[in-house]
Order: sequence, then structure tokens, then C-alpha cells
Amino acid sequence: MKTSALLLLPAVLRSAIAAQFSAKYPYLNSADFDSGSLGPYPNRTYHSAPEHIAPRLNVLQHDARCDDGLYTMISLRGDKVMLEGQSPMIFDNQGELVYMNATYGETFGLGVQTYKGVDYLTFWQGDDSVGGHGEGYYFMLDSSYREVYRLSAGGGLKGDLHEFRITKDNTALVTIYPMKELQTKKRPNPFGPRVFIWDSVVQELDIETNEVLFEWHASDHFTIDETFYPPSGAGRSSKNGYDFFHINSIDKDDLGNYLVSSRYFQSMTYIDGKTGAVLWVLGGRRNSFTDLSDGKATNFAWQHDARWNADHTGIHVFDNGARYGEKPLVEASRGVEVILDLEKMTAQVKQEYINPHKIISGSQGSMQILPSGNVLVGFGYNAAWTEFTADGEAICDVHVGSESAFNHGAVQTYKVNKAAWVGRPNTAPTAAIVDGTQLFVSWNGATEVKTWRVQGAQERGQKLEDIEDFAKEGFETSTEIDWSTYCFVRAVAFDSEGNELGATDIVEVECVLELGEEEEDGAVDDDTQTSEADNNDWYWGSETQTQRSFQLLGVVAVGIAVWELWRRRFAKKTYYAVIQKVWTGSNPLPTAVSSSAV
Repeated sequence: MKTSALLLLPAVLRSAIAAQFSAKYPYLNSADFDSGSLGPYPNRTYHSAPEHIAPRLNVLQHDARCDDGLYTMISLRGDKVMLEGQSPMIFDNQGELVYMNATYGETFGLGVQTYKGVDYLTFWQGDDSVGGHGEGYYFMLDSSYREVYRLSAGGGLKGDLHEFRITKDNTALVTIYPMKELQTKKRPNPFGPRVFIWDSVVQELDIETNEVLFEWHASDHFTIDETFYPPSGAGRSSKNGYDFFHINSIDKDDLGNYLVSSRYFQSMTYIDGKTGAVLWVLGGRRNSFTDLSDGKATNFAWQHDARWNADHTGIHVFDNGARYGEKPLVEASRGVEVILDLEKMTAQVKQEYINPHKIISGSQGSMQILPSGNVLVGFGYNAAWTEFTADGEAICDVHVGSESAFNHGAVQTYKVNKAAWVGRPNTAPTAAIVDGTQLFVSWNGATEVKTWRVQGAQERGQKLEDIEDFAKEGFETSTEIDWSTYCFVRAVAFDSEGNELGATDIVEVECVLELGEEEEDGAVDDDTQTSEADNNDWYWGSETQTQRSFQLLGVVAVGIAVWELWRRRFAKKTYYAVIQKVWTGSNPLPTAVSSSAV
């Protein structure tokens, strides 16, 4: 029985380590992932950072043209995302986690913005259940992830989740939804003589003082009968306001004017930055433009994230084309860039960006034109993003949740952004020992780590000596420790130029003394050994034979550990070789690869 157990030990160890290894990396075009076989939200944890639960992405398509050195930023939420996983998150271009902090809870709109020449991570955090727009605060974190600014809206109001945009003037644009009572002028109407509305308000704020520099109210310029959104019983009391306009983005141009997106008016409104007057409207019931693209340049429906393009010749927007609870108006949601001729007042589609799987998202979503000219489209209610070339070719496609759970609110990310970022955390890296000798190390938010160096000692108080250098691989990297030599170890982080960045605390390894040392301490007379061996063949009750048995087990275990270390390192090199081919475009992703093959 004991011999059988010994024979099974290598297989058990191989199986456990292989399972642990295969669970580390993003899936590559996994049919199991998108069918829901792995659940609506496949995720993973980390030994050295057990507080983090991060998505294990499904990379359906990748091309080297997406590798621009930028980081992908999302704020993850959804019915199937556990509280420990609802967090602002940063990913590298291989789909590996770089940073998360679930202590913030549900957040919206993570991105990088510049204020007075300094880059900050910015996002909204608060209660998103209030009236479909939320009430909360705007956060600005520096490169050490320290909270430098926390803003509310002006006038003592809490800010809405949809917009927090820092302008070139070092001011902040925010959206607000205050309750307001209106006297209805049109008869007949479904409300009677009065209606309670959630108004849509633009504020421009001084970030240092919270002073309101500009304010605009939709209800001062539009009437409720211009909306496309049915009241469905709302508006009859202050406890249930009617969200008739639903502002969801603001952009300020070099002229000092504002571009405002209204989801429920299905239009973009251009506002004078001094008087607040409406200068023109693109789309909706008040459309000011002649559509040169057979309706595709002005027939937005339930859209999000409207922005001026870089040269102010047009706008780009995420056009949902659908609202949850209603039949979609289109075959697929789209990102779209529209060119405007403000003299002739014409609008024409320059390019549409449609996901290869024709995703339809009934809410949320984003579109970003990247410095490379590529276009990034996030699908909001369905946690996925696609990167396109400028002419509309889909080159990178990623799912955060299973496609089978799309349109059920299971996994959502309001916007997806890419940005340059340098993270230098004011916390130390962390390490953990697993199964006695396997060292796992990570540093949440650190972007400059290229190499880890393991240092060790056999006894407490001894000077640490360098053991091994190994490349950082993803969020968490692991290596095997020589358990016959080192009992205490730590990992030190280095950048690409060999500069030391930080070190973990010292952690204890389940070490064993070398066999020679044990024999010297407890030497046994040769005659006695011979006699006991003759009379007690493999007798486990004998102290000498017990010692020999455990020594044999130790030799077997060390042999297995050495073999596994070689196999794991070979597997890692093989995986990264495959990934490198995929990422550089020299080897396309296979079609419908099962997750078990990854």
C-alpha cells in the first residue's frame, strides 16, 4: 500500500501543478468560455494577493497592431461579479491584470486624465441605483495610487456617474440629475398640470475650490414632449422623477462651447459656452443637419460617449441602437465617426465600427480614437471590447464575460479606455509560499517591474544571498525554491535598467536539512544497522528504518520537485513563445479552442 502511494505521488503533484499553471493565463478563443460552460464570469485569484478576484479574459482575436504600449482600463460590475471583483482595473496588452482595488466597490469610467501637467487615474464611485444615474464622488489618484482629489458636484450636490472630464483649462466637467417640478403647458398630457423630472445639468468646476464656473439645465431649453423615452408611470411624484433627457457625456472644444449627448432625445446638442444657447442639434426631433448617408449620420438611438474628433471636423459616438426592455432598432450596436460641415450644415458617416459577433448593447458603451489611429469600442452592458483599424477592420477582440450571458447584466463595464500609465505604488510587493517551496510574488499597480530576484538564507538573522533572477510574467510570477538550502526568502523587484524598486517581506519556506547533516548528527553503529535490517525487513516501527523511509521519501520528493520545476519552466517558455507568435500576428489564433487546451 505504501509503495502504491509513492507511485501515485508524482501523478498527483503533476495534476495539481498543471491545473494551477493552466488557470493563470487568459483564454485564447475559448468556445467553453463563450458558451457559458465555465460560468458567466470566469475569473481567477492570486496566492500573493488573495484579496483580488480578477477576470480571466477570453482573447478571441489579437493582432500586433494593437500593441501600442497603452494599458486597457475598465470598471467592472454586474450581477455575476462578486463584490471582491467589482473594482477599477488596469490590464496590459496580453490581457494580464496590472492593478485593481476592490475597496472602492462599484466604480464607473476609469481612465487617465491630465491635470496641471500631471497624469491621474480618474473615476466615479457612489450609489448607482439612484434614478438610473447615481449619486457619488469623482476620484483622482496619482501614480502611487494615492487619492489626491475627491470632488463632488457644485452647490452641495452629489455628482452623476456618467461624466467626469478634465478640460485643457484644468477644469472639470460633470453631469448632475437634480429633481425638479415643472408646470406642464401642453394639453392634453399624461401628467396633469405638473410633472416631477430628473433634470440633466452640465457643470464646469474649479477642481481646487469646487466653484461652479458654468451651469446649464436641459429643462431650460427643451420640453418633455421632445423625448423618445416613455414615462411609464414616472413623473407623478418627487419619489419617482421622470428622466426625460438623460445626459451621458460632455465635451468642451477650443471655442469654449460644449457638446452634450442626450440618450433619451437620441441627439447631440452643441451649446454656447457663454450664454448656454443651443447652437445646433445633431439627430433627434430637432435635427439641424442634412444627412448625406441615407440616415446613418443622424439616426442615433440611445447613444453614449459623444466626442469631437481631434481636428474638430466631426464627432464620434457609441450608437447603441437599442435600449434594454425594447426590441433593438438595428442589427448591431456600432461605433461611428460623423463628419460635419458647419457651413452647409451637412452630416456624413466617415466610418462605422461593428463587432464581428454583432453585439447589441441596450445600455452603456464607449468609443475612443487612439493615438495610433486605431479605434477602441467598448460594449458597456456586455463586458467586451474590440479594437479596429481606422478603416473598420476588427483586429483585437476580447470578452470579459461569456457571450451566452450577454444582455442579462451579468458582467458589465460602462466604458473601456486605453491610456499610457506609469504606476509606482507606495505599498510593497507581496509574496506567498505555496506547497512549502513554491514562491509566488506580485506588486499591485507596479508597471516598471521587469525582473524579480529571489534572495534567501537558511537561518533567521543570516545575511540574504542572491539565489535566482527570473522575468516578471503577468500580475503574479512564481518560481521554485531549493528547500534543501534556503528556509527564508524574499523577492526584490528591478526595472529594465537594473534599478531596485522594492522588496517583499521575508517569507518562510518548508525547508529540510541535507541528508548528510542528519546522518552526522544521529550516526548509527554499522553492526546495529545490519542486525536491525536482517531482523526487521521494512519495519516502519523501527526508528532507524523509519528514518530511512522518510529519507527515501525525501529523495523521491526532491526528484519530483526538480522534474516539475523543469517542466513548469519549459511550459512557461512554450506558452509565452506561442503567445508571442499570436501577439505579433505571425500565428493567428485557432478557431474555437477549448479551454482545456490552453
